[in-house]
Amino acid sequence: MKSPISTKRAAIGAVIGLGILGLVASAWINRGPFYEGKSATYWTGQLARDRSKALRALRELGPAAVPALVSAVNRTDSWWNQMGHRLRPKLPKFAARHLPNPIETGVIRDGAVEVLYELGTNAAPAVPALIRINLDANLASFSYTSMAHATLLKIGEAGVPQLIAVLNSRNPRERAKAAAYLGVLGPKAGEAAPALGKALNDPNSAVRKEAVTALWQIGPPARAALPQLKAALRLDDDYFRLQVVHALWDVGLEAQLTVPILIGVLENTNNPNRAKAAMILAEMGPAACAAAPALTNVLREEFSYTRVKAEEALRRMDSPTGTQASTRR
Repeated sequence: MKSPISTKRAAIGAVIGLGILGLVASAWINRGPFYEGKSATYWTGQLARDRSKALRALRELGPAAVPALVSAVNRTDSWWNQMGHRLRPKLPKFAARHLPNPIETGVIRDGAVEVLYELGTNAAPAVPALIRINLDANLASFSYTSMAHATLLKIGEAGVPQLIAVLNSRNPRERAKAAAYLGVLGPKAGEAAPALGKALNDPNSAVRKEAVTALWQIGPPARAALPQLKAALRLDDDYFRLQVVHALWDVGLEAQLTVPILIGVLENTNNPNRAKAAMILAEMGPAACAAAPALTNVLREEFSYTRVKAEEALRRMDSPTGTQASTRR
């Protein structure tokens, strides 16, 4: 059994150890860069107290402030934060001021996103945090999520490596959103093709949909994903298969492989995707001439949207300018 003296010494040692750990943690959090002798982390905290000066400081710090800005954006209104806000009026002032304030947290996040927008391509490390803002309706107002969206667009091609990393997120909504933003970048996101090709087998249907759409939007620079696109034709989902067909044409001009699939869709009068099939054939132009008989049969049916698109496809097949889709990049 330990003596009271040894127990007391152990307690003192623990307190001293915690104190040292706190000092080390504080030094780490408040490490450079500095503006007027204060760290970027300090200035992000000041966004809720002296917004004008904090914005000026963070703009002056520039790209060096991005890690602190990302930390500010990542602040969440957890249940503990919300409980602290409810308890605040019941506590003495000296205790209340140490509790997290959800309103203040929101103001800080808002200011951090504003600075990240101004930093543009230099704010690429913030991409995962900005994507989460777009997904969490509890975090902020429409204007706040709009600013996050605008920031992602402004970061643009510089954020491709971060978007690829988000494709490996555990959250399927984040994976889908990352794929969608890669699609918005179009041909500039060609390096993401292997990751998007892998995402075609994602267990979440929304991720698969955004991935195949992104590959179609990227076009020829996504040729690295052609093997995965061809393999995806075996999936038992008619609409998704049509999306894959569309991507195969736009990425690799794969007419021989895809036209028979589109003919099969047209010939099945109960298939709800016939109009979509005709639209893809129209984009393919003369390369899809093998589908002419099936399209002609559609013209014998009652008037419908599918028939309108079949007529368009036949016209495009007769056009010498339709050999490669007008949307070729």
